[in-house]
Amino acid sequence: MKKGLILFFVVTIIQSCGVDMDVLEYADTEPIDDGIDILLLYPENESVINEGINVTQTESRLIFEWSNKSENDYSPYNLHLINSNNNDTIIYESLESESAITLQRDNEYSWFVTGILDSKSSTWSFYFNGPDIDSSSSLAATAISPVNGASISQTSTTVNLIWKSENPDNDVTSHDLYFGEIEDPDIYESDITSSRYNDIPVEAGKIYYWKIVTKDSAGNESTSEVFSFSVG
Repeated sequence: MKKGLILFFVVTIIQSCGVDMDVLEYADTEPIDDGIDILLLYPENESVINEGINVTQTESRLIFEWSNKSENDYSPYNLHLINSNNNDTIIYESLESESAITLQRDNEYSWFVTGILDSKSSTWSFYFNGPDIDSSSSLAATAISPVNGASISQTSTTVNLIWKSENPDNDVTSHDLYFGEIEDPDIYESDITSSRYNDIPVEAGKIYYWKIVTKDSAGNESTSEVFSFSVG
């Protein structure tokens, strides 16, 4: 008899409180806010990466990719790259949800991304092998002058571009130069046989972008990353 009374009072209390079972079900299914605003995409967590573009015998360039969890725009982003061998951290700023970074081959890294409004991602790790180096193919050119991101004198009216291309077979035949004021520059000059191009007109207050396509006697081509410099 007592047990029956107790059960009756419990049911009565629940009904009197007006608990909505639909609300309880919604509370059970509502996603938990884990504080993560940015979703990492590539390179994947705990993966071994055998891709990229070879820049030197020991370095290759890899494109990191991520996206926003919501429709909010968290750019500019900061990509934090940690070298797991020595715990050195380098921060790369990007206005887009990707960033091309040159990495040491045969190395382990971890990375995460932060943005405005205190947005952040989780931390992922990966081992970077890089692609195999074909002894017959050229390696991507690197900028010698101006170095990438440099600022040259605002009084400059022309610029000399100098780069370096490597090839295990030493059979580089020519280069194509892409140059302009847009981040994906158009072709400026084809089949340049030296590793420089002189007297390109520039104007103060502007940013210029350039890249090099290296070609060899076997018909192989390699494309450098897009370099940039500002005038003034």
